[in-house]
Amino acid sequence: MIFVERTTALTADVLWEVLSDLRRWPDWLPTVDAARPVDPDHTAGPGACYVIDQPGLPRATWTVTDWRAGAGFTWESRRPGILTTGTHELVPIDDGTTIRLGVTWSGLLAAPVGWVYGSRTRDYVTREAAALEATAAARRTEV
Repeated sequence: MIFVERTTALTADVLWEVLSDLRRWPDWLPTVDAARPVDPDHTAGPGACYVIDQPGLPRATWTVTDWRAGAGFTWESRRPGILTTGTHELVPIDDGTTIRLGVTWSGLLAAPVGWVYGSRTRDYVTREAAALEATAAARRTEV
């Protein structure tokens, strides 16, 4: 399991504007080359599927399983022998928000997948939290 927390002075609603726009992730997230909806007419939320291309990782299709507007979402990617679950949470605190991002693997291939991709995944999740904060802060000052 990979789990990263980052605390910021930004509010959850400011962060959510960036985080929830999955189609635009490649615009601000250096660890995502492409994010294409499987069904462009499907609104963001449970059941929405995205094909995600990331450097050094196999192309994956992610399906949103839980969507909590303003608070976070969970999505899953399935392959034979492995289920990858990604969590994205925005937890309000007194002086801002804690960004919580996680990746877990389950299934017969969980251990080898974690061994092969764990270090890169930790790096990507850490970079995602930093880029989310930076992008939300920059957009906030543009307004």
